[in-house]
Amino acid sequence: MDEIFEKEDDGELKVGMEVHSDAEAYELYNNYALKKGFSVQKHVIRRDSSNNIRQREYVCSKQGFQMDEALCEVKKVNKLETRTGCKALIRFTVTSGVWKVSHINHNHNYELAKAKERQFLKSG
Repeated sequence: MDEIFEKEDDGELKVGMEVHSDAEAYELYNNYALKKGFSVQKHVIRRDSSNNIRQREYVCSKQGFQMDEALCEVKKVNKLETRTGCKALIRFTVTSGVWKVSHINHNHNYELAKAKERQFLKSG
């Protein structure tokens, strides 16, 4: 799997890169994320009428916002808000078993983890 990431001379993920499974797609983005200083989470999955995966998105773990306290009746633990509404993501489109990067947004709305902090990232 590292071969796919290392093939890119500048280390950046680009539209058109290909892998062959959901696991490879996740590993590709997760390895990239760890090198850059953020965590990822699995997000949207779109299927065709035969229940085959057509598209899959992985997003920055800081995507979205925490649910408003007023909407949540039972709050068990007060947690520090970690989500910032970050829009960074990668989208793979699947055709004939080939997972191809069809969209990528590299822009984060917060400061990424420094090298010495990366060992503490969630998806690492």
